[in-house]
Amino acid sequence: MTALSGLDRDYRVIYLGSFSKSLGAGLRLGYVVLPPELIGPAIAAKSLASYGQSWLDQAVTADFFKTGAHRQHLRRMLKTYRIRRDLLVKSLQDAFGMAVQLTGSDAGMHLMWTLPENLPDADTIAAAAARHDVGIYPLPAIGGRSFCQSKFAGRQLILGYSSLSSKEIVTGIERLAQAVARI
Repeated sequence: MTALSGLDRDYRVIYLGSFSKSLGAGLRLGYVVLPPELIGPAIAAKSLASYGQSWLDQAVTADFFKTGAHRQHLRRMLKTYRIRRDLLVKSLQDAFGMAVQLTGSDAGMHLMWTLPENLPDADTIAAAAARHDVGIYPLPAIGGRSFCQSKFAGRQLILGYSSLSSKEIVTGIERLAQAVARI
């Protein structure tokens, strides 16, 4: 899917982003893509409101892009995350049946599992999983809010996979299945 700025032919869109997911949140660097007439004023405003970002971090990051290393890094990470995601999906399907309803499998580093009616609610499962050292989270626990009554309210869990090894994913889902079986 193309970003709105990629569709803008009249230079009216300001595009903001960060490198927190592709390079790490600790780097604390972002970027802005501006219409040409706003570049000068933005540089002037930034020079007045500089909060001490490391020039060295910025220079190293710029070099990382210029050399093509960032593109290589992204390809490697996308492959790694795809493998982990696919393993998480397969492990969930194996443990809970082929009817596992997942959202977000096309992008990101988390999946949202909408629980089937035959399982307890998300809070109950998350608490049982925590007792088995598995971290999964109901949607409200990560800031998600529902503004309407939905049949899915309280039935959605967030499962992250980006920082887990294949063994941790498989073990985590095995523990989750054990926890659910004991409820």
